[in-house]
This record gives sequence, structure tokens and C-alpha cells, in this order.
Amino acid sequence: MMTPVRARDRLLIAAGELFYHEGLTATGVDRVVRAAGVSKPTLYAHFRSKGDLVAAVLDQRHARRV
Repeated sequence: MMTPVRARDRLLIAAGELFYHEGLTATGVDRVVRAAGVSKPTLYAHFRSKGDLVAAVLDQRHARRV
């Protein structure tokens, strides 16, 4: 049985893909929450701002490369 992907992880995955393909400026939080299948309050429970989400995506990508 597969473990469900946590909301924070879904947000990071969706945001990372959207930021890469559509750009940081063009990708709004509404698009990220829709792609992740979570609510906007859920996003803000994990990240204080879009900037914090961007930083978390970059931190995660950096950690995978090191």
C-alpha cells in the first residue's frame, strides 16, 4: 500500500514543476494549490508567503544535488 503524499510535499512538487515550466512570476499561489490539490489555507499553514515556498523548493533541489 502506498503512503499518501503529505500536503507539504505535494505543494513542493507542484510548485517546483510549475516554477520550472511557467516561471516564478507567472505562477501564482492559486495555480500551485490547484495543482497540489490542497487549499490556500493549507499552503499558508506550511509557508508564510510565496517567497518562502520558492525558497523551500530551491532548498529541496539543492539538498538533492549535494
